[in-house]
Amino acid sequence: MNTYLNDNEKKVLASLYNLEDGAVNKIAKETLINRTTLYPILEKLAEKGLVSKIKAEGKIRFQPISKEEFSLWAERKEKELKENNKELLCWIDRQGENKKTSLASEIKYFEGMEGIKSLYADTWRENREKIIYAITDYKSAYENMGNFFRKDYFPARIGHGVWIKNLIPESPEGRKDLKTAKEMLREMKFIKLFRDLDIEVNIYNDKIAIVAFDKKNPSGVIIKNEKIAEAMKNIFEYLWKTAK
Repeated sequence: MNTYLNDNEKKVLASLYNLEDGAVNKIAKETLINRTTLYPILEKLAEKGLVSKIKAEGKIRFQPISKEEFSLWAERKEKELKENNKELLCWIDRQGENKKTSLASEIKYFEGMEGIKSLYADTWRENREKIIYAITDYKSAYENMGNFFRKDYFPARIGHGVWIKNLIPESPEGRKDLKTAKEMLREMKFIKLFRDLDIEVNIYNDKIAIVAFDKKNPSGVIIKNEKIAEAMKNIFEYLWKTAK
């Protein structure tokens, strides 16, 4: 737990569970932490999602999440820590290799829904740049794999802080999601490409992932090639500037 909360943060959170009224003066009295020091601690706990602010009768009070929600929070942090450790080990393995940029490609193929889940997991798990450049047949994506995107992929991508710049054909689904783009860590522009082609192209790091949407047997491929990925990013940025 020390990995996630320092001693002062634990002290303040404990006081909030004990106090009926989370006013700052009462927290300060309970914890013996002066108010100047206390405010940054409360703000940090709020950033971590452990405390919420409540304004009532012109006063601000603080309220902790429930103990059940805290348990879920701790489980998520534990999972994130394990994933971050894996990423760190992969990173250290790559150091000192001094590989020159090459046209040689590493290609991986994916079949079926479980395979596609692995493909999409690579776009956020291995994304050191924290951004995906995507061109998507949006209507087809939602018709064929909407449940997966909403319940699995979007929460995982957002949880890892990976943004997406998305070029899509204009559609009712796209117009609707445009309203919540910011909270979904997404930028969207409309362009007349990939309409009714049932595919998506994701460009990230030194990889290009291509997915063919199909309810019965979706499939995809990841091409790892630094030169090709860089060229595709340049093409994407040109299209982005011309899109509306």
